[in-house]
Amino acid sequence: MEKVRNFFESFIVIAILLVLVQTFLEDFAVLAGWNWEIRRTFIFTGFIFDSIFTIEFLIRYFSALGKRQAGKYFLEGRGWIDFLASIPLLLLNSGPAFLSLILGGGVIFGLGSMLNILKIVKAIRIARVLRLLRILKIFRKIKYTGSVMAQRHITKISTISITAFVSTLFIFTLAGSFLSLPNVESTVSDRYVKEIDTFLGLLPVKDAGAVERAAEFAAYDEDLLIIKYKGQTLFSRLDNQTYSLQFGPGDFAYFEKGDWSFFFDIRGVLKIQSVYNILFFLVVIVLVLSYLLYYSPHFALTVTDPVHVMRRGFSDSSYNLEVKIPEKYRDDDIYILADLYNKEYLTLKQRSSSGQRSGSMMSDLSLDDIQDLLE
Repeated sequence: MEKVRNFFESFIVIAILLVLVQTFLEDFAVLAGWNWEIRRTFIFTGFIFDSIFTIEFLIRYFSALGKRQAGKYFLEGRGWIDFLASIPLLLLNSGPAFLSLILGGGVIFGLGSMLNILKIVKAIRIARVLRLLRILKIFRKIKYTGSVMAQRHITKISTISITAFVSTLFIFTLAGSFLSLPNVESTVSDRYVKEIDTFLGLLPVKDAGAVERAAEFAAYDEDLLIIKYKGQTLFSRLDNQTYSLQFGPGDFAYFEKGDWSFFFDIRGVLKIQSVYNILFFLVVIVLVLSYLLYYSPHFALTVTDPVHVMRRGFSDSSYNLEVKIPEKYRDDDIYILADLYNKEYLTLKQRSSSGQRSGSMMSDLSLDDIQDLLE
């Protein structure tokens, strides 16, 4: 049973590392302009990872529920991280994207009406940032020092900072997607609507030159891909094979007005989003590395090391090492205590030790002596 548990934990850690790489590459692929075939692979793998983490959460939750420890797992065991980085992503991000693949979303006409609003596209894409919470699971596995206190405090600090950053970012973006806040998506969407209104105002439905007018109008905006009237294509910038190879269901915006249908290329907008997503990803990575490489040694130097020396001195009668007190931290509470330890307790301890060697009847130091020092 222990081997199975260890294998399961190791598998999850590896999956977390891989999903972080996958999350980065999914945005980088958009930014680099990789073709749809490659980007579709990242959507498929994203769905697999989110499914794995959803199953992991359900297993852990129902296992804890069976032991009547569901609350403990969800709060103390950081089950809420497992939840946020699994089920919401499966429902908001990878699940709908995977469904579009199953329904043939690789063709540009497949799911246009589902992606009619650019704001919804952004809300779905930004959900991927929640995957970065998974890095906290790895963070908890890393042993900073031999001190349980150091591991607990550093993990707590990292959890608070990373969770606050990711959650605030997600909530703000999600709220901004449904509120009328100025952003790139709304600006672009408004521009498309104005262009459509202008086009329809200048082009009577029965105009014999509709095809030529559509082509002329499309020349003013390279984002305009297709113009249709009553299902008939009046203009198409590219051929169907190019659409299938280069465009996924999230790469275009679809607008309908009466009998008219318009398809716009929004890959430029998605590239801007990918830049921000990669930036958010790097911020979290830098935060984690900062805690591991800078704050962890700092905490050990200024907290755990002095405590270790004093604890060893209290418990070992032959241990007389003084706590080193850095000048710039001399006013810290831990070093004020350490100064008392060096000057008072070690002095008494050395006198006691000298008295015993000389055959005197000096009694051993007790907790009362330590209490007197602190007073």
